[in-house]
Amino acid sequence: MLSHISSKWILPFLLFDISHVLGRILVPIHPHGPSGNRRRAETPDLDLRSTETFLWGDADIELPVANLTVNMPDDAENILSMERFDGMLTKVDCNADNLALTFEDDATFLYAQRVWDWVNGADNHSFVMVAGPGDCGNNTRRLPYVISTIQYDEVANKATLAASLSSWEAIAHSYDLVVGGISGSPGTKNQTQAVQRRDIDKSTSVDFVHDFPFSVALSANGLSASLACTNCSTTGQFDMEFTISQKFFIPTGASMKIQPRGVSAIAQVKLSGSGTVTDALTKEFTLLEIPISAFTIPGVFDLGPFLTISVGAEISGITISAGVTTGATMKFDDAAVMEVDLLHPEKNSFSGWEPIVDAVDVKVDASITGGVAVFLKPALVLKAEAIGQGFEVGINMKIPNINAKLSAIASPQGACPAVEGQPKTTLGVSLSANIGGSLNFAFKKTSDDDPIFTVALAALDKPLATTCFPFGDVIQARSVSSPMIRGAGRRSISA
Repeated sequence: MLSHISSKWILPFLLFDISHVLGRILVPIHPHGPSGNRRRAETPDLDLRSTETFLWGDADIELPVANLTVNMPDDAENILSMERFDGMLTKVDCNADNLALTFEDDATFLYAQRVWDWVNGADNHSFVMVAGPGDCGNNTRRLPYVISTIQYDEVANKATLAASLSSWEAIAHSYDLVVGGISGSPGTKNQTQAVQRRDIDKSTSVDFVHDFPFSVALSANGLSASLACTNCSTTGQFDMEFTISQKFFIPTGASMKIQPRGVSAIAQVKLSGSGTVTDALTKEFTLLEIPISAFTIPGVFDLGPFLTISVGAEISGITISAGVTTGATMKFDDAAVMEVDLLHPEKNSFSGWEPIVDAVDVKVDASITGGVAVFLKPALVLKAEAIGQGFEVGINMKIPNINAKLSAIASPQGACPAVEGQPKTTLGVSLSANIGGSLNFAFKKTSDDDPIFTVALAALDKPLATTCFPFGDVIQARSVSSPMIRGAGRRSISA
């Protein structure tokens, strides 16, 4: 059996940049626009609504990244955001069982009394009042309250609303939620400026930039070897868009889009050691297993990406006395796109995911015979939890995958075919290799153990031209003598 992983690779991951595991909290965006040019509230902003829309974005930009539309279609319910009229209030007191709102003038108070008194008209009437950041002291998130009755103080222009703090899951029985954006999709067509598009992508993308040097021991009876990475890394990001909806607590939509942007991977590894083993040996080592940068809307949406990167080695019937270095690069086209409808899989569409793979720096130091296969295996799990719904998407990659067959050659006439400018040697290693990559997606509800469906998007296996690597003693040129015609002497011919 192969030995356990060498401790050489552990320390670099203990020092892994902590910024990769911290999530981004999306913050509320005011319904009247950015703070720099926000319009003043008007009395119609006090009207109760059957539909209310809430926006969230990154803390450093005031562009919408998430859009939640809550629907209250029943005749006995309504909804209203306090952010719409917060400029009309002089004081807000949020208590355990009521909200006390004091208005700045008689006109706004009388208008609010007229439109809100609907809730006192019947025992089954209620509406949801959503307090914005800072409306209830130092709250940083939006808080939904269910309002059942209201009392008025005309002298103080004060309305006291009998209120019960609730949750988004309880009050949003019918909603449509869109988080993120993919270039060219309907949710992003209004983003006309390139800088806005980049800002939104940055907010909703999953980072794929990681370096993972490693060295692992491979040992068995008759073999002492190691597998080390000289250059192993991934780059780029995955842009995402989630669309989730339900009506009266029944899911009516759950879809997502994923698009790569600058996604690539490189694996340059060296197998070195000595010995012989006749049995096939296969081993997979987990190099990296971490949560990576996610984004959250407190109480509304949570995306928890988790990255696992493994390296695999397959050795068959090998005799080695030095080492072989092999590698490949892989990248995805930025035009690739995946669109998945979890409730209606027949609507799924995938395009452009065939990886582009190229070999890099194949070298053989000395004698080796047998089969060597090496691959990187990144796996990205996206766990999306929305209001009352949740699902997981697994992106499983084998990128790149290098499979080589090596044969040691010994010949006094020259082990490798003659190549101009390269001396012939008595020893050599012939290498024939295939490089490739594969990609598949798996989708499941977070409440289920088994996936709803899996999709294999790519399986590339490309043969490379056979290569011979010379080493050992150089075959010297020989001198051949022959008599010259008519006794003119002798001449030398180099062979």
